[in-house]
Parts: sequence; structure tokens; C-alpha cells
Amino acid sequence: MAEKEYTSADAVNFAMSGNSGEFKNAVNKLMADRVAQAVELKRVDVAANFMKTQEVEPEVTVEPEVATAEPVEEPTDATTEVQ
Repeated sequence: MAEKEYTSADAVNFAMSGNSGEFKNAVNKLMADRVAQAVELKRVDVAANFMKTQEVEPEVTVEPEVATAEPVEEPTDATTEVQ
């Protein structure tokens, strides 16, 4: 027995008329068809790119910047005490 082809308009019409069984069948068939199409596209893509050499970008190493500390002036012998 051949499966019935549904459109999204069929699914909407089934939903509006309260025919939940046919709505479910229509939505399931529509989704199964879309998944099958996506799988087929991915299969073709994988087959076309299988064992194809890919360009590898060269590794770039970044050296961290080393902050140089400015010399700290030592206090003179004078005290800072307030009398």
C-alpha cells in the first residue's frame, strides 16, 4: 500500500476540522520526508568531501607580554613622622 503524500496545508486542514488522527499522520509524514532529505544532503556532502585533503592553518604561538616593573625609589633617611 502506497503512503499518502501530505502537504502542510493538509495538516492545517486536518487540525482545523478536528481530525486529529489524519493531522498526526500528515505531520509525521512531513517531518519524516524533511529528515530523509536532510540525511540525503548530508550523505552527498560527506561523499564529496571524503578523503579530501584539507588545508591546515599553521600553528601560531603567542608569547605573553612580560610587564617590566619600574624601579622603586627607596626612601631617604628622613622620617615621615609628624611631631
